[in-house]
Amino acid sequence: MHIGFLTPEYVIPPDRIDGGLANYLKKIAHALTDRGEEVSIIVLSDQNAIWKDNSITIHEVKRFSVPRWMYLCKFLTSIIPIANQYFSSRRAARKVWDVHKERPFDILQASSYMAPGYSLLKNGKIPLVCRISSYTPFWRSASGRQRSFAEYLTDWLEIQQVVKAERAFAPSNCLAEIFSYCEGCKLDIIRTPFETPENIAQNGSYYQEHLSDRKYLLYFGTLCGIKGTDIIIDALPEILQRHSELSIVFIGRDDVLPSGKRCVDEISTLSREFQGRIIYNPPVPKSKLYPVIAHAQGVLVPSRIDNYPNACLEAQSLGIPVVGTYNSSVDEMIIDGETGFLAKIASKEDLIGAIERLLNLSEDQKQKMRQNILKHVHEVFREDRVGQLVEWYRSVIEEHRN
Repeated sequence: MHIGFLTPEYVIPPDRIDGGLANYLKKIAHALTDRGEEVSIIVLSDQNAIWKDNSITIHEVKRFSVPRWMYLCKFLTSIIPIANQYFSSRRAARKVWDVHKERPFDILQASSYMAPGYSLLKNGKIPLVCRISSYTPFWRSASGRQRSFAEYLTDWLEIQQVVKAERAFAPSNCLAEIFSYCEGCKLDIIRTPFETPENIAQNGSYYQEHLSDRKYLLYFGTLCGIKGTDIIIDALPEILQRHSELSIVFIGRDDVLPSGKRCVDEISTLSREFQGRIIYNPPVPKSKLYPVIAHAQGVLVPSRIDNYPNACLEAQSLGIPVVGTYNSSVDEMIIDGETGFLAKIASKEDLIGAIERLLNLSEDQKQKMRQNILKHVHEVFREDRVGQLVEWYRSVIEEHRN
């Protein structure tokens, strides 16, 4: 099969750090080519370019941007975001047809986020499916923001792409249930595969320089309210007072908390109070991140809502326990007390309790939990999630032909 992915982001060298969607696509694209499938990525970018990521062909398509004069009109500013997304999807569609002439696509997969495949819905030639990254109204609410009129429009575009795609799938039951309840849309479930750490050339320089002499808990990913970073920050004083030998490490892109304050500002204030035991670093490449994960006491993922987070997958692939939350999709990846710990969403007290249970494990209990985690990872590998996706593609193609 020739599979095309339409996306607003991809991991673009050199060492450019992107979000969970970009990393998911890189992981799944390489897994598909390893099985003999052909993959092309059409990614919205700040330039037009074409290059290779091993056997994957990357087509960068310059995003549409409305003329500057439109920003001078108060009414027009409300439609600028949807105009940018819609016309960017038109540009992505043109690139798809250009590639299709040379090497026909069998199927296209678009991300729900930013609706890059909107202009290819019901095109009559190539089946278009959609993978759900998020239900944007919920994600925005979890970050503590209300929707503007412009965001109502862009949300509508994303939801239309999901509802009108030939088929759509979600990586978690949580996300599928949200779409079923809010949009009456039935989604298939295809879970995100694990990526083996052995496939990444690891670089321990950051760990050795900054963390080798510390006992620490780790948070990595975007620092924001959706991911519960503010709950971690609220819980830190009590945790650090109880455990004088413990540090907390944050690695990721800074964002605004529901309070309107920036995460880094809050972390810096607390770090001075606790004499440098709270450490923040901007995103680092995976090659440097994996050794940091591997030496952590545990990884914190107290999301208010999530899709099937890469942070949890990556920690578990290294045998590291995760502290997550119920009813957020993270609870679909953890058995409380056996492969990690779960807390109530947005509860500082419950998060502290879960962290305490982790930190109070004996050495024998830590080893038992590590064995449970690695057994779980092994079972997931045996599920062959990439194979499930390939078979799902084939069923969609067959339906389309019929």
